[in-house]
Amino acid sequence: MNVEILRHLRYVRAAIACGSMRRAAQALGVQESTVSRHISAIEQLLEIQFFERHNNGVRLTNEGQLWIESVQDHYNSLEEALLQTARRNTDGEKLRIGLCVPIGLEFLLRLVDRFGATHPDIDVIFRDGSCANQATAIRRRHLDISFMCSCADIRSCRSEPIWEEGLSVLLPSNHRLAIRDTLTWEALAGEKLLVPLGPDGPQFDSSFLEHFVGGSHAPIVEQCHASQATVMIKVRLGKGFTLAGEGLAKAATVEGAVWRTIVGERSRCQLRAVWLDSNPKRAVLRLVATAQNMAAERKR
Repeated sequence: MNVEILRHLRYVRAAIACGSMRRAAQALGVQESTVSRHISAIEQLLEIQFFERHNNGVRLTNEGQLWIESVQDHYNSLEEALLQTARRNTDGEKLRIGLCVPIGLEFLLRLVDRFGATHPDIDVIFRDGSCANQATAIRRRHLDISFMCSCADIRSCRSEPIWEEGLSVLLPSNHRLAIRDTLTWEALAGEKLLVPLGPDGPQFDSSFLEHFVGGSHAPIVEQCHASQATVMIKVRLGKGFTLAGEGLAKAATVEGAVWRTIVGERSRCQLRAVWLDSNPKRAVLRLVATAQNMAAERKR
């Protein structure tokens, strides 16, 4: 059944049920002229006169009655299917978001807060993991969208740059480099970089580490079976240093440790939103649009 005819047919059915275009307009919350316009449009499309108009209202013609009876079952089935779809999309809609980068956490927190304020009916669910595993989860539709660093392999997925952020390192307060305000990766060569290791793999994806701390003059990467909070405690105890985006570094004060900004080459990282174009959830594009608006606000 043609979508345009379906739209007009709603007004025909209302006029039948109410017995007049005026009462149909009141029931639908529209102007009487709107009801009349839609009924005239379907009559012209089908070359059928549905109603005889009289002073007290409208009455179906024999031709109109036969046509309505012939499509009634199809219309009812389609209407019920559309209602079920709308109900499923409205009630308890879930947006599954993957996080797999040590940067942009402060930005993502603000993003989710703003998105939740404008879309309170959508239940946001987070999942940590490596970029590779999350790209697979997106392709299998186990995740709706993920936020990754620009060096991740996300072939066959849609990818849009969202945010760019500088990098900071957390050092023990008594570390020999703690007296400097800024550091380069070369200055950290040979130092121990502590990487949180969860059930899904390292929190800092291998492609991220290779891009930023690879080469002959690089830190020594040590994976820790611990959360980011536990890794920060290890830093305080002088077991090494760890890495985060500058947004988190500005917000998180760690007693017995200091944040220092990375400068020079490989000192900034790009955050990208990754999803499938074929994902039918409108919430995905709404989230991306919200993120892009927030990023644009910063540039003004």
